[in-house]
Amino acid sequence: MSVVDDVKGRLDLVDIVSGYVNLQKAGRNYKALCPFHQERTPSFVVFPDTQTWRCFGACGEGGDVFAFVMKAEGWDFGEALRELAKRAGVELKPLTPQQVDQQEAAGRLQRIVEEAAAFYHERLLKARDAEVARAYVRSRHLNRATVDTFMLGYAPNDWREALQHLQQLGYALDEIVEAGIAVHHEEKNTTYDRFRHRLMIPIRDGRGQTVGFGARALDPAERAKYINSPQSPLFDKSALLFGLDMARRAIRETETAVIVEGYMDVMQAHQAGFQNVVAQMGTALTEPQLRQLDKYASRLVLALDPDTAGLNATMRGLNVARETLDGDRAISFDPRGMMRYTGMLEMDIRVITLPEGKDPDVLIREDPGAWQALIDSAMPVADFVIRQGTAHLGENASIHEREAAARELLPILTATESDLQRSGNIQALARRVRIDERTLIEWTQRRQPARTRVRPSIREQRKQAARPAPIPPVGGPPGQSDLREGFCLWLMIQQPERLFAANRRLRELQAGDEQLAAALAPLCAEDFRRTDYQAIFRALEDSLYRDEAQPLEYLMRVLPPELWDVVEQLQVAPLDTFSRLLPRPLVTELQSILREKARINALPVPDEGLFIQEALTLRLSRLERELRELYFLQEEAEREGGASGSEFAAAIGVHVRARGVLTRALRQLRSLLRDM
Repeated sequence: MSVVDDVKGRLDLVDIVSGYVNLQKAGRNYKALCPFHQERTPSFVVFPDTQTWRCFGACGEGGDVFAFVMKAEGWDFGEALRELAKRAGVELKPLTPQQVDQQEAAGRLQRIVEEAAAFYHERLLKARDAEVARAYVRSRHLNRATVDTFMLGYAPNDWREALQHLQQLGYALDEIVEAGIAVHHEEKNTTYDRFRHRLMIPIRDGRGQTVGFGARALDPAERAKYINSPQSPLFDKSALLFGLDMARRAIRETETAVIVEGYMDVMQAHQAGFQNVVAQMGTALTEPQLRQLDKYASRLVLALDPDTAGLNATMRGLNVARETLDGDRAISFDPRGMMRYTGMLEMDIRVITLPEGKDPDVLIREDPGAWQALIDSAMPVADFVIRQGTAHLGENASIHEREAAARELLPILTATESDLQRSGNIQALARRVRIDERTLIEWTQRRQPARTRVRPSIREQRKQAARPAPIPPVGGPPGQSDLREGFCLWLMIQQPERLFAANRRLRELQAGDEQLAAALAPLCAEDFRRTDYQAIFRALEDSLYRDEAQPLEYLMRVLPPELWDVVEQLQVAPLDTFSRLLPRPLVTELQSILREKARINALPVPDEGLFIQEALTLRLSRLERELRELYFLQEEAEREGGASGSEFAAAIGVHVRARGVLTRALRQLRSLLRDM
């Protein structure tokens, strides 16, 4: 038994979930309002027999105890494993001496920053020389509760006061410098306080741990209005969102995150009751920040400064994102405001432009209702792109000016896989620049870059396929499910990019049917039954979006030690382990290549098709599991309450249709692979 299984075996999911929601007995199971989205009718079900949970409502989430606490707390797998192991009384695998040293060093740095925050906060509240800071806080209309909640502080106008305070607590000089509280001057060989005569704003990570500071100048003559802590093992501003630790619950409940530009904006919003507001630390919104928000929100609202520089910077950021996330990770916009990073995120991005001369801090303080109205009427991002990108065009703009604007915007507005979305964006742009739509389409087609590594499309492969072969029933002999999941991970370890091909195929199978979109969404951790495999899949997916050249090394770096043996077993698994899943000719070919110690991605066969087959089979197995749950709930509803069980009928219908789509696709794909 693995340590993951041991932890799960000692915990009762009902007890864990009861700490977050009010569970009500419903036959053999328990129901509640889903904690992950707003609803009036309970659709969240806990199954004690299988120790699993599922929401049959809007969010469609589900899984085991690990999946629940990861979703509820925003933890990664390692954090969830450590916390649940403590609760279960399970001793985890001892850390290596190097890991122990790293954890202790990081812990000391974090304690230094916490001590500094307490020192600055105490000075703000009580020190006589902090009156200028207290006056500034009053001028920004921040009350005492907000000062305490955000633990605002004052850095004294002294070169060594904070440094000496921390040294008296027993911290070494080099540690205080590494934590970003002090600066060492190499030429003069002196060390002094980094922050002096500034309002100190502690910055916390998503778990609420203080990792750095934003420091606001109190001297009007100071050139740098704000300075942040330096990059350190604790502080990475590109991966932090100010206020996320306090906004997390509200973001999850409203499924909306509002992004503002300043610390004061966030604090004023929270003080006024708008708890789902965060700030992006003075940088353009980054991929790590988006991935954090994607855990809780389905919609992002960008609250932009109304000045020209702010708007233009946003436009540049959108274009940079499009160019950076190329290929299958292209950023795309649709007429409804949807911006999606293909295969990674799917989030409704909207934009509000504030009234002239009003930043969120001022607007919220003066007219909270106006702020809420702006959020409710936020503009779809595609509309914003067109409006901002053509704002300089007057009624008498020349054809050359209008053409230049159109050519600049087309790459952003057409970076989508949906013909309907692309067409809508082109139509809107054509109306604005007064250029024929067919001309814009022609320009778009001309600029399409040639794709590298071209393979036959799935549709072309299907045309060549022989007569469909029957699909064996889902389930099979004991261990078949684990075997298939392990084979998928084995293929991904060799070449994570295979995931893109599987996700493209799942999108194709949706065929524009919105009801099938959730059932045929991109492959995810929930498609794997084993919790350790789910964690490995998430790490592999993350390595893909970080462009890690060595995915195996990345896995060992980010996964807890308890999973290292599992990864190593997958990596060195003999082909015989997986041979009964594969067509015989392919097994022979694989054996030949592996004897020559070649990588599996050197296969002279469309191995993308092989991974697609296994991925679709995993999804089919998951649909079968969910169907069994739905049928059981329907029967139980009829038996216990005399109801018809119609509340589950719609979900059953969608699952049955999706199962049929997958079954037909697998027949054709397996026939193709068999005949290669």
